[in-house]
Amino acid sequence: MINRLILWLALAGMILALHLWIQKARGFDQGCLGLETHGVETVEGGCADGALQAGSHLLGVSNAAWGYAFYFALALLSFGKIVVPPAWAKRLHGLGEILVALAFVYSSYLLYFQAFVAGAFCVLCLTSIGLVTTLLALHVALRVRGGYQPIPDNVRLVELGRAGGAVFAAMGVLVGVLVFVNRLGTRPLDDGNGAIEMRRIVGRMLPAYIDPAKLHEMASCHFDGMAPPTDLAQFTGPGVPFLGKPDGMPVVVFLDPHCPHCRNFYPVFARLAEKYGDRARFYALPRVLWDFSIPAAAALKLAEPSGKYFELWKREFAESGKQRLSADRLGEFYRELGLDATNLASRIEAVRPQVVADRKSAASAGISSLPAIFIGGRKVFPLNYSAECLGSLIDFARTSPQADSTRDAQK
Repeated sequence: MINRLILWLALAGMILALHLWIQKARGFDQGCLGLETHGVETVEGGCADGALQAGSHLLGVSNAAWGYAFYFALALLSFGKIVVPPAWAKRLHGLGEILVALAFVYSSYLLYFQAFVAGAFCVLCLTSIGLVTTLLALHVALRVRGGYQPIPDNVRLVELGRAGGAVFAAMGVLVGVLVFVNRLGTRPLDDGNGAIEMRRIVGRMLPAYIDPAKLHEMASCHFDGMAPPTDLAQFTGPGVPFLGKPDGMPVVVFLDPHCPHCRNFYPVFARLAEKYGDRARFYALPRVLWDFSIPAAAALKLAEPSGKYFELWKREFAESGKQRLSADRLGEFYRELGLDATNLASRIEAVRPQVVADRKSAASAGISSLPAIFIGGRKVFPLNYSAECLGSLIDFARTSPQADSTRDAQK
C-alpha cells in the first residue's frame, strides 16, 4: 500500500514539476499557479519575484528540471519494484530511499532560502517541498514497520494493474494541465509574453530580408489602443526632474538601469528632449525590474535635486552593460559628477523602501515590459520607438488630445 502511495505521489510530482517548468519559462505570465489570465505577473512578490532567481538553479540546471528528474526516477523505481524479483526490488527501494533523502535535504535548503534569504515564496515550489516531505515520511514509516517487503507473487498482477491505472490517470491529468491550464497550443500569439517574444523574433528576422530604411518607413507608429489612459501624476509630482517646457505635453518614460532595451533607447530620449523641449516636458523614471537594480534606482532618486539627474542616467547606462551597479561603483559616478558621495551606501539603503514602493505602484499601473513610454497619459505601442515616430505622436497628441488613440500618427 505504501509503495502504491509513493508511486502516486511521484507521478503527481512529475506533473507539478513540468507545470512549474512551463510557468517559469513563460515568466509566470498566468500568475504563480498558472490560473490567472489578466496579464503578466510582475517581478515583485510570488513565484516571479526577482529575489528567488538566485536560488532557482542547481549546477546551472533549473530546479524544476531537477524536480522532474527526481520524481520520474522515483516513479520508475516504484513501478520497477512491482515487476522485478524480490532481491532486486529491495535494491530499488534502497536507491529510492537515497533519492528521497537527498531531495529532502535540498528541499530544506530551498525552504530556508525562500524564508530567510529571498523573503518571498513560490507556491508551486512549496507544494513540491510538501510532496518530498510526505515521501520521506512514507519511507520512514516503512523503516519503522521493519523495512520494505517485496510484493508477493499472488498479488503482483493486481498491483501491476493498479500501477498501470495510476500512470494512465496521471497522463490524463498531465494532458489536461498542459492544454487547459498552461494552454499550450491554444494561447493567442499576441497575448502576454507571447506577443513580446513574437515582436522580438520578427524584429530580428525582417532586417535580414528587407532593407532597414524601408522597414523603418513601414513600422507602425501609434498609441496602444488596448491600454487605457493612465494618470501618471503620482510619478511626476513636484521635485521630479524633467527636461523641456514646464507646462508642455508630458512625456513619461519608464526605464530600468540594467535593461538593455532601455539602454539602447536612452539616446533617443535625449534627442527627443532636445528637439521637442519647446513643446513637451520629458521624464525618465526608474521602474525596477530586478532587485539588483534597486541601488541604481535609489542613487537616481537621491540625485533628483542635484541638477545632475539625467547625467547620472547616462553614466549608469554607459556602465550597466558591463556589470551590475554596486553602491561602490555608484559612489564613483557621484564623485565624477561632483555629487556628494558621503555614506552613499547607507543613504541608498534608506531610500530602498521608497524605490520598492514606486515599483509596486508602477506594477499596479500595468507597467511591466520596458521601456514603457507614455505621451499625455497614453501608452505608445511598443513596435516603433524611433525619434521620428515619437515626435509625430507628441505633435499628434498636442493637436488632437481627444482623438482616437489608435490612430496612426504618421498618416
